Amino acid sequence: MPTYQQPKTTNTQNISKNKCPCTKANNCPTNGIIENIFCSKYSNYLKAISYFNDVAPKIYSNVSFTNFKTTSSILEKALNKIIHYVDNKLWQKGSGLILYGGYGTGKTRLGYTILKEIATMGGIIGVIDVLHDFETFEQANESLKAALKSQVILIDDLGAKTYNWINDKIRLITDEANRNQKSLIISTNMNPKELISSLELRTASRLTELIPQQAIIYLGEEDFRIHKRQEKEKEWN
Repeated sequence: MPTYQQPKTTNTQNISKNKCPCTKANNCPTNGIIENIFCSKYSNYLKAISYFNDVAPKIYSNVSFTNFKTTSSILEKALNKIIHYVDNKLWQKGSGLILYGGYGTGKTRLGYTILKEIATMGGIIGVIDVLHDFETFEQANESLKAALKSQVILIDDLGAKTYNWINDKIRLITDEANRNQKSLIISTNMNPKELISSLELRTASRLTELIPQQAIIYLGEEDFRIHKRQEKEKEWN
């Protein structure tokens, strides 16, 4: 599984340009330098990380699959499915995901982790944060324009707001994904039945086509934020 720790520098004389040992650029032991030349694979990796940091909140800048804590069998199963989705590049085939569960179960964190992985694999990513990007109709239009340029779009907190015009925006996104084989990653507190019933019939039908049953992933109900608070409380003892 991938990691995003800073690679250690080693002797570049033992590495040939034609025998790069890295399966992924983030594992490069020479910080991208091979025979005194900066590796293009590593350069593209740095660009992808920079782009990810532009679209992701700072709190998610260091997310990875390896530092996501699976405290239950539900989360472990969910994480394995997500890694399968990313590593097998199902996102390139227009297949999407729904991540659902209770508050604080890691839906948004995993959504951004998926985007980070895809970005480093060359995918073009975009985000619609329903809570923040859909404050006004005009703000939603601007966010929509940016997101629709992407190959993979994260719709975070779908269902958190219920303005009448939001359904129209979600319909535009699903139609675009359907026509151009783009992938949607949706995080929501709603269970699948509630989510489908909250959408227009056309949008619900599109999502049924874009997201297979195996890609509807439950993350449980355990709130990680409670554990974080308990960790901070220990600092006061």
